[in-house]
This record gives sequence, structure tokens and C-alpha cells, in this order.
Amino acid sequence: MIVRRGLAIVLSLVLSAAALALASSATAGDGEPVKDKVSCEKQSEIKLKLQLNEDGRIEATGVVWTNDDNVWDWKFKHNGDVSAEGDVKADDEAERSFKIVRTMVNLDGPDLVVFRAQNRATDEVCKHDLYY
Repeated sequence: MIVRRGLAIVLSLVLSAAALALASSATAGDGEPVKDKVSCEKQSEIKLKLQLNEDGRIEATGVVWTNDDNVWDWKFKHNGDVSAEGDVKADDEAERSFKIVRTMVNLDGPDLVVFRAQNRATDEVCKHDLYY
């Protein structure tokens, strides 16, 4: 009985470790793009996409769709530190959107990328974060 119980415990540990190894290979950061689109505080929408470029760096793309042509302040953070920031005016009367693309170093372990944009006129905030 003791031998079977010990064997069962060892087998369950091995299977658990194998499941964790397989799960980690399917998460963000395995070279596949990670993207998501969500609503902002009011009427706008924000999309964040992360993928590796040919140099092995993370290419972060932030897009905001809005119904105005106001100036927006935007910022990318990478693991809590500001990576890039600026301001932009939404263009193209039909879509009223803007897109910001920046590259970041792919650090060891998971990388948390945050894209935030704030409308100067309405104070609407669009914010989204993803792990890569």
C-alpha cells in the first residue's frame, strides 16, 4: 500500500509539473502577438497590441478611437517605468483615431506594458495593460 501511495504521489507531481510546463509555453511572450480592445471611461475605445519584432524587442502599439479631434496626452509604461510619452491629435474625420507604436526591451520574465491616453478637453482617460 505504501509503495502504491508513494508512486501515486510521485506520478501526480510529475504530471502537474508537465502541465505547468505546457501552460507556460502557451502564455504571452512566446513570440505570438498579444492584443485586446476595451472601452474607455466615456465614448472612446482603446486597443493595445504587443508582439516581438525581428530584433527580439517588444513592439507596443496603442490605438484610441474617439469621436472628437481634441489633443490627447499619451504614455507607455514598461514594468512601472515611463518608456515613452507625448501628445497627439486624433485625425481622419471618418474614424477619429490615433496610433502610437514604440519598441521596448524584452526583459527576463513577464513584461507589463501599460498604454494610457487622456483627452485634454474632456479629461476622458483610456488605459489598458497587458503582460508579454
